[in-house]
Amino acid sequence: MSFLDNVVDTMSKAAREVSDGAKSIAEKNRIRKEIATMENEIRNRFRAIGQKYYDDMCSDPDPSYAELVQGITKLKEQLAAKQKELIELDGVIACPGCNKGCEKGAKFCPACGTPIPQPAPEAPKPVQPTNCTVCNAALSPSALFCASCGTKVEPVMPGFQGEPAVPAKPAACSCCGAALSPEALFCAECGTKAPDVQ
Repeated sequence: MSFLDNVVDTMSKAAREVSDGAKSIAEKNRIRKEIATMENEIRNRFRAIGQKYYDDMCSDPDPSYAELVQGITKLKEQLAAKQKELIELDGVIACPGCNKGCEKGAKFCPACGTPIPQPAPEAPKPVQPTNCTVCNAALSPSALFCASCGTKVEPVMPGFQGEPAVPAKPAACSCCGAALSPEALFCAECGTKAPDVQ
């Protein structure tokens, strides 16, 4: 065998080894990819088993899983609260069914159709009347008693059109007609004893 034949033979042998090595690397990579896919599927199935167990047993878990189940339940509640907080910062309200954002004032969730609880209307607050309920005299905003007839000023509900308060005693002196306060024993103008005073 000549020197040239030896060189050609060595080069052919090296080329076959490189080709075999490349095939081996490609085959190894293919197998590694299949292994990674299988490992990922196993993880997904373990996750599905855990999710199914939690869904089926979260209300009455086996004692050996109770701590884990309670931890997941607590985390889910915290997550829902944070999602609701984030949604409300966006100027919308969270759907109680799917927890997605709904426009304020919407009656139903556009994503799942769940009815959206409507906020209760604010109860009207009593306001200071501008006129006395007995003699209709104008009242100052801070008045506790009417300056004209002495009737105690009671806050009224806005829009309430009730009967005027009936004073315990007549509002005017029976002798001179001057206004009497409910607590008056005698008329301040003429000194006449107020009615019902013994």
